Amino acid sequence: MAKLVRQFHKVGPTVWRSRRFLALTNDQRLLWFYFSTGPHQTSAGCCLVPPAYAVADLGWTMDHYQLCLEALAAADLICHDEETNEIYVCRWFQTSPPTNGKHAAGIASHIYKLDSDRVREKVEAEFDETEWGSQFMTSPSIASR
Repeated sequence: MAKLVRQFHKVGPTVWRSRRFLALTNDQRLLWFYFSTGPHQTSAGCCLVPPAYAVADLGWTMDHYQLCLEALAAADLICHDEETNEIYVCRWFQTSPPTNGKHAAGIASHIYKLDSDRVREKVEAEFDETEWGSQFMTSPSIASR
C-alpha cells in the first residue's frame, strides 16, 4: 500500500510582497518553495532534507545548494541545522495554523520528533503563538475533546 502523502500546503499570496522573499534570487526562491511544498514537508513546517536529496531533486551542484540554503537562513526564511539536516520554514503557522485540538496534537507529534534543539525551539515558539498550539502546549488533553 502506498504511503499517504500530504495533498497540499497553503502558501499565502503575501509571499510576493515579502521584502525578504523578493530580495532572493530565483534559485533561492525555488529552494524556499521546495522546502515549503516539497515531498519532505510535514504539517509542522519542518522537514528532514539530506542535501543530496535536494541536489538530486533540483538538479543543482552541492555548492549551489549550500549557497542558496545559507541565503534563506540569512533572510530568516528558514531555520536549519546542518548537523541533522532538519529545516523549518519560518512563519509557517501564519498560513497553516492548527485548526483544532487533534490537528495541534498531530503537529506536535512532528515537532517532538525533531533531533535539532535549535529547530525544535523555533518551531515550538511559533506553534505556541497559535490559538490551538498554545492550548495544546498547556493542556495536551484538548486533543481528545
